[in-house]
Amino acid sequence: MHPLSNSERIHYRDLLREARYGALADAEGFQQVCFAIEALGKRLNPRANGLGSCYSKLRDLVNDAGLLGPQGEVGGVDKRFDAFFIALRDARNDIAHTGAYARNVAIDAVSLCSVLEDALMHMRATVADFMVSTPIMIQPWQSIGFARQLMLLNSFSYLPVWHQKKWWLLSDIALAKYLRPAWPARKRMQETIEEANKHVVLLAEILPIDATTPIDNILKDSQPPGLWLVVKNGYPEGHLAGVLSPFELM
Repeated sequence: MHPLSNSERIHYRDLLREARYGALADAEGFQQVCFAIEALGKRLNPRANGLGSCYSKLRDLVNDAGLLGPQGEVGGVDKRFDAFFIALRDARNDIAHTGAYARNVAIDAVSLCSVLEDALMHMRATVADFMVSTPIMIQPWQSIGFARQLMLLNSFSYLPVWHQKKWWLLSDIALAKYLRPAWPARKRMQETIEEANKHVVLLAEILPIDATTPIDNILKDSQPPGLWLVVKNGYPEGHLAGVLSPFELM
């Protein structure tokens, strides 16, 4: 079987990450984690028939990345890889019949996803390897209320804004400071971001980084932003290729 290409590693990392976020939002959605892990397992072992037969190749992937201890324990977790895997496999088999265990295995499912993501990305070193490539941004003509809704629905702390040919960040703390003193702030909710920014400084200018920037370089900044905005050469200056938060780098 051919080794995973760089683009494949990023594809399966994104698949696992999306499933992990889904399980964090709804513990009973851990089935999505099973599907994502099985998809990766079948790529590594095309003969695999079901989640259980994917175990060997998935463990090899994690072990080859240097993430397993002498007893097969996952570094920093103190739990064996096979324990994570068996718990997820058994719960999946059982839930198909009884609907039990979903919430009990959600944490293990998320942990297993994280381990596999680390294994896939252990040799990756640039911003493009870790960024979220489907960023959500806000336009300056959209309302404060809409921006607030986006943040609440997605648990965002920042929203990128392209305004006056520059990149800016709208933060949750800036919105809180603007809205809370006038609560329920109906009038302010209806203002556009551009209008509100004329009354009080809501937007913080941020210099974007290129997708090819080494991760080590951005971590040297003594005061890194809460969210890095990523651009690519050859694209229009207002095109956002992705976003990267410290969360993706942990």
